[in-house]
Amino acid sequence: MRVLVCKGIELGLFDQATVRTMRQWFFDMKAASRFKVSATPAAMTWSRSLQRHPHYHRWQFHPAQADMPAFDWAVAIKHQFTQENLPLFDFLKGAPHDEAEWKRANALAEKHLGHDVFNVTTLKPYYEASLTLCTFVARNGGISFGKVRPDYYRLKGAPLPLLALCALVLFTSAWDMNVAIAKFSKLLAAPAPTDQTLGNVIGLNPFHEYAAWHLVAMAAELADNSPNGLDYSAQLTAIESQLRERYRIWKIENP
Repeated sequence: MRVLVCKGIELGLFDQATVRTMRQWFFDMKAASRFKVSATPAAMTWSRSLQRHPHYHRWQFHPAQADMPAFDWAVAIKHQFTQENLPLFDFLKGAPHDEAEWKRANALAEKHLGHDVFNVTTLKPYYEASLTLCTFVARNGGISFGKVRPDYYRLKGAPLPLLALCALVLFTSAWDMNVAIAKFSKLLAAPAPTDQTLGNVIGLNPFHEYAAWHLVAMAAELADNSPNGLDYSAQLTAIESQLRERYRIWKIENP
């Protein structure tokens, strides 16, 4: 990544002043908005349980189904849980899955609970744009940027040096995706730089801890919009009782 940065400076695509300007711009964006951390440990655990729940497979329960000789009650219960919480799963779309991000989010939520902090989620459109550029460059650049496949960047996160470079290129392109792609084409096609110490100019990941803070904010909102509480296991147990009671009544009515 340092080589690409050096190339960009030698080509005049960006310089130290531009990087300083970008740093200040991102800082001002975060500082202009603050929020109070309200995600409790229970809220964080609930959010992680929702994300791990197999909600992509949906099926409406009918008591007649339970007459099948190998009917799987556990699967039916999870399907019913999905049906009852569809708005929550829709809200979860796009949230990172990486375990390290969840651990960091838990630590941040615990440390800052009740405190006002910079609202890094105001950077969302710029983070999304940078992630999109990361994916495109990694797919089409002809070089390797790490072990994680580009298709999984949105779930596992993009390589941090690549993310920082994409943010810089987009910033110098007025956040125009195609202008930024054209600059990357020049970077990749340019000869090796004559001075690799120029790569020291970029030492900023403008989205530092963005994903973790996004999870903290998301967990608080999920908790506020969860009408049946935050105990995942208790809700599955309650649903099982309801479904088995529906089946018992149905069997009486349909001997």
